[in-house]
Amino acid sequence: MSESITWAVLTDGRYIRVLYNKGSGQTLQTLKADDCQPLADLCYEVVTGVKPGSTNGTASRKKSNMQLLADFLAEQLQAGQYQKLILVAPPSKLAELESELDTAVSDVIIDEVGKDLLALSIDAIEQELGNLMVA
Repeated sequence: MSESITWAVLTDGRYIRVLYNKGSGQTLQTLKADDCQPLADLCYEVVTGVKPGSTNGTASRKKSNMQLLADFLAEQLQAGQYQKLILVAPPSKLAELESELDTAVSDVIIDEVGKDLLALSIDAIEQELGNLMVA
């Protein structure tokens, strides 16, 4: 039986934090940009407005942060990086992100939490999410 990876994606529209769990009995971990180049690229583009590898170095992005995050989630799902997804964001940002999601990504969402939990510790986030991460 292959392991099932659940991602919890926390955002406030500007900052993004991806946490993951590899199943029952496992602890929640942070997906670090140093270990995931697509996440590093996403964070860079969200913060600077410049696509990594751009030759002109100027901010000329046409996509919103939520569109960029939705694209990232679709690419990572297709790459098999996660099988289940929990979205965590303030209600207005959650609605904005939902409107941008690919159907395949929407199909793997197991829950949505309409709160801003970005600043919390992993332990506090685990308490907030309860058993959702091992569903």
